Amino acid sequence: MGDKAAVYSPKDVEIPFEKLGLQIGDPLHLESMDQSARYHVRLIGFAPGQSVMVTAPVVDGKQLILKKDRPFTVRSVAKNKVCAFTSQVKHMALQPFAHVHLEYPKELLALQVRNAERLKVEIITQVNSDFDSGLGDWPKEAVIIDISKTGAGVKSVVKLGDAGEEVILRFALTVADITKTFNVNGIIRNRTIMDQDEAPFRYLYGVQFTGLSDAAKIVISGFVHELQLSK
Repeated sequence: MGDKAAVYSPKDVEIPFEKLGLQIGDPLHLESMDQSARYHVRLIGFAPGQSVMVTAPVVDGKQLILKKDRPFTVRSVAKNKVCAFTSQVKHMALQPFAHVHLEYPKELLALQVRNAERLKVEIITQVNSDFDSGLGDWPKEAVIIDISKTGAGVKSVVKLGDAGEEVILRFALTVADITKTFNVNGIIRNRTIMDQDEAPFRYLYGVQFTGLSDAAKIVISGFVHELQLSK
């Protein structure tokens, strides 16, 4: 369908944190060890061998105070790598602004991304549109039949639009036994008529994801990685 997916090499790559290519302001995701809490923060600096400095997490408009020595799994996407490492809070400062020092990672695993065909799946999705395209009521139910970190193949019984039109896909992905539902904006890149033996499905669309949130990028990349490992 003219799109390449994010798939990972079978070997994890061990590299130093400072070699990842993360930039100031890049998102990091802190996950508690029991997976009961996830916080979105941003990188504000690091001192090799000393600490990784991030913004203080904010939940419901309020800054959280993280206790010293609280452990986390830290995840991020850097260029063509998805990385993860374990760390713990070394220090939290409130002045001149709230920020957290995390223990500098002793070991860090980065999953190297390479190009490959989209991976086959079967995921129910609700397709919506913000535009009056004359196609009746929205949302419409469809099925994602292949997925990559940049797009998806979607089959449907009814017409969803024409090439170049925007749609919104709502679907759930499960990664590490945690399920998250996303509303993902996309652009229809192509549409084909399916063979009669695919009935009742009639249309097959190639949809390119646009404007993915940081959380969606990480979860979709993790989902594709788990699919690749299961093959």
